[in-house]
Amino acid sequence: MHYRVIILENYPAKRFSCWSQRTFIKRRTILAHHEVFFSIPAQHPVFDGHFPGHPIVPGVMLIDEVIYTVEFATGQAMTGCRIAMAKFYSPASPGEVLTLRFDTKADASIAFEIHGGNRKVAAGDLSPAATISPY
Repeated sequence: MHYRVIILENYPAKRFSCWSQRTFIKRRTILAHHEVFFSIPAQHPVFDGHFPGHPIVPGVMLIDEVIYTVEFATGQAMTGCRIAMAKFYSPASPGEVLTLRFDTKADASIAFEIHGGNRKVAAGDLSPAATISPY
């Protein structure tokens, strides 16, 4: 299998400055499949209230990371996208290295999975704004 590894040293600033404290380890693209390794540092302020004594990464942060990474990796604007489906299987801890894998489907929707080690943390589908029906 052929792939390329890109070390993301100059990853662009995140839309939400309060969420910009994260660590991207590397990204590799295998044909149309994308895989990104990331972690949310334990010093991130979100862990002060989510949850005291037993901090976990909020689901909204995981989804936001998926949206932002898809935009960066594919150049496809996800502004106004719809979460067609999202399921959270197990909590992610501060500083834990997470693996985001996603694929673009024929209808331009995005299927993603987030793993922490050997366990699935979250999975879902995103639909870009252009594919959303008003009905």
